[in-house]
Amino acid sequence: MTIQAHADAVLGLLVPAAVTVPVLDGFVKPGTVRPYLLVYMYLETPDGLEAPDAVSLNFDSDVVNFWIYCHCVGDDAKAARAVSAQARLALLNVTPVVGTRSCFPIRNRPGSPPRRDEETGPLVMDQVDVYTFRSIP
Repeated sequence: MTIQAHADAVLGLLVPAAVTVPVLDGFVKPGTVRPYLLVYMYLETPDGLEAPDAVSLNFDSDVVNFWIYCHCVGDDAKAARAVSAQARLALLNVTPVVGTRSCFPIRNRPGSPPRRDEETGPLVMDQVDVYTFRSIP
């Protein structure tokens, strides 16, 4: 089980057929044209104290909760929502494939509505949608 294998599974769901805007893995190159989907991901292995079902009977912490933060970026709120809708269709309720691990469907978690940013010049709207899924060995 690797973090990259989980990330690759998610990025594989955000292919051009599902998302028509550029999908960026954690980095926006200067000059990138909006709209786009900026994705940040991380893996956590819960302990048995907070999630008793997250450890095996021999107390190995090999269950993974994988978090996906989708920054849906556009020139206005409508554009940010349109990117959000594409990401949602590509991810929500889909069961990723990560090697030999068993995965649960991707679920939505609380995010944030479109937020305006004019600090660097023109208006940019950024809506953050959060998703997660669990995988087990």
